[in-house]
Amino acid sequence: MAAPEIQLTEQQRYWLEQVQTCEASGKTLAQYAADQGDAKALYAGKRSLVKKGILPRTRTAHFRRVQVTGATLGGEWRIQLPNGVTVIFAGSVDTPTLTRVLSTAAVLD
Repeated sequence: MAAPEIQLTEQQRYWLEQVQTCEASGKTLAQYAADQGDAKALYAGKRSLVKKGILPRTRTAHFRRVQVTGATLGGEWRIQLPNGVTVIFAGSVDTPTLTRVLSTAAVLD
């Protein structure tokens, strides 16, 4: 039994095209929306497509399972991500910086 075809309105087709163009450009949705000048409408359009099941949910998990492997010396931190990337730093770091570094490293191949 074939899945029923989902009918899109003209507006939904427009937003789907915008999201696909954004993905093809390699830009984040925020960057693409800033270039287009109407971020609120783009996010609303994408949200409606996600609700309808046309686009997948793209929120990433805020928590990741970690394994503590042992103590470090001299205040050095080593964090190995599930994709195999290891982030190493010494000393203290503020939460926004650590979050940005780990989020960036998490998407590397």
